[in-house]
Amino acid sequence: MKTKRRVPGGVRGMKSDMFHPHGLFAKALGKGANRERLTREEARALAGDVTPDALHALGTAALANRRRRFDDRATYIFNLHINPANICAMGCTFCNYAAGPNAPHAYVLEESEILEKVRRLQPTETHIVGGLNRVWPYERNLALVSELRQQFPDLYIKAYTAVEIDFFARTTGKSEGEVLRELQRAGLDALPGGGAEIFSERLWRLHWRNKIGPYDWLRIHRLAHAMGIPTNATMLFGFGETWEERIVHLLRLREVQDDTGGFACFIPLAFQPGSGRFVEEGPTPLETLAVLAVSRLVLDNVPHLKSYWPMAGVETAAAGLSWGADDMDGTISEEKIAHLAGARTPVGLARERMIETIRAAGFRPVERDGRFEERLLGVPADDHAAEPGSTQTVGTRDAVFPNEEGSHR
Repeated sequence: MKTKRRVPGGVRGMKSDMFHPHGLFAKALGKGANRERLTREEARALAGDVTPDALHALGTAALANRRRRFDDRATYIFNLHINPANICAMGCTFCNYAAGPNAPHAYVLEESEILEKVRRLQPTETHIVGGLNRVWPYERNLALVSELRQQFPDLYIKAYTAVEIDFFARTTGKSEGEVLRELQRAGLDALPGGGAEIFSERLWRLHWRNKIGPYDWLRIHRLAHAMGIPTNATMLFGFGETWEERIVHLLRLREVQDDTGGFACFIPLAFQPGSGRFVEEGPTPLETLAVLAVSRLVLDNVPHLKSYWPMAGVETAAAGLSWGADDMDGTISEEKIAHLAGARTPVGLARERMIETIRAAGFRPVERDGRFEERLLGVPADDHAAEPGSTQTVGTRDAVFPNEEGSHR
């Protein structure tokens, strides 16, 4: 039965004197604003009752934290999403993107279409994810990465979630390590962070039990990090989870990052109810901002926090830059997953609008590459093509794989 979603409340046990200068909430805010490590109890204290005063205090602390890291810089990237096919049989209850082979919205792209689109748009980065199917099996995806690398040697290839890596391994009889190594040799630069959903065994059993759960998602990302492959991390929120479950998710990511240093960026993903799903409404803009702020304060060891406009909305995402986020993602030509789920945001943003949006939010727009390094560009010929430019680091390389030298790859 479809019901209205109740905004998750705070962690049980919070006291009304949270703003007392010696209270746990105030202590957590002070430490978080100064980029200090929060204890588990302090992290949980941030998720107390979400009152107007608490929201304001969270935003203030998160903004102080991000200014210490990045001053007034806010980054974006000129990227292209490639979703080769949406045919998938996993049956996740929250997914409007997946389709059966004969569904009206099912589609399959051919290699020629993908390569022509990359050639025409000349993006800095491609983001490749798709459904789990036999139409685009592992060998075909491996060949696509190889062809992209050969034809576009400077393209940053971020491709395949941990869910897809697991699927490739199971359908080929290879280990996940073999799959990752072959993709890396073919030209893969990084893994996206999708498929994590939220690290809750309760919700996993309810909503996506046919694909890997929290333990295996983290294990595959640890494996990628050990091979020198940086990854992103995500958290889906606003579909019935509690604040306690959100905090546990953040702390588990922080623990892995302590061990590996391989997460480049964290992206909270606001749930899109779509049509016919189990809730009518996704998270409110204020709830989205609160999640961003808490994420910034808890994840002291993950360098970047993304305010993902296709799911949050352009205006809310821009406001998120004042709530701890330092990145707006990208122009995202032809994004499909969020929009098939009912997102009402634009399908893509022109570079000029991205720049204007960031400036209107009070920050300095900086175009980056896939490694979060600044691209110094000439004036673009149009909304979809950039002049060749040099790169300059913006201080993130040491935060990912801090004990290694050389390329991000």
